[in-house]
Amino acid sequence: MAEDYPWIRDLLLPMSGLSVPCDFRQVAQRWQNTLPDGLPAEPNKGLPPQHAGHDWEKIREELLRIGLFSLKKDGRIDMPDLYRVGFGLGRRGGVKPEN
Repeated sequence: MAEDYPWIRDLLLPMSGLSVPCDFRQVAQRWQNTLPDGLPAEPNKGLPPQHAGHDWEKIREELLRIGLFSLKKDGRIDMPDLYRVGFGLGRRGGVKPEN
C-alpha cells in the first residue's frame, strides 16, 4: 500500500501506539501534532492535491476510499490487521500478535 501511496507513511507513523477502533479525533490530533503545517502536496509522494494541508477530514475520506481505514457503526475508525500491525497500532479487544 505504501508503495502505491507513499504519503501514507507520513500519516500512519504518527499513529503508532494507538489502539483501534478509536475516535477519529485521536487520529487527527496525532496528525496535527506531528504535521503542524499539514500534509505537503509533494508530487513524488502521489498525494492528490485536494488533500494537502490541514483538512484531516478529506484525508480520512481518502483513507476510507482506499481501504486503509474503515468505519464502525458507532463512527470509530478501524484498520485491517495487515496495516494496523505493520504500522505499530494495537487492537482493542484483539489478540496480541506474536513478535
